[in-house]
Amino acid sequence: MEDIAKKIERMRTSFGWDKSDTPLILAKSVFVEAGELLEAASKNPPVQQEILDEVADVLMYAISMCTDAGVDYRKVIEAKIEKVNVKYGAK
Repeated sequence: MEDIAKKIERMRTSFGWDKSDTPLILAKSVFVEAGELLEAASKNPPVQQEILDEVADVLMYAISMCTDAGVDYRKVIEAKIEKVNVKYGAK
């Protein structure tokens, strides 16, 4: 299976977003999409597909930030999991 980061990068390139995105733009986009995720999750009753669509948006922007920084998003997540385990004394 092709890595999801490559699919995201191909999409960004096809729309020209790879040339216009900056770390600040991507960070703001994560913030906006996180707000939309909160809004979707706050609906009563929540609509699961809306929530999942917003989760995907947040993840795609975050993965794009890693890609642009030349860092594998999986390694970023693994390092954070290790920090959390150390901080909270994983058993």
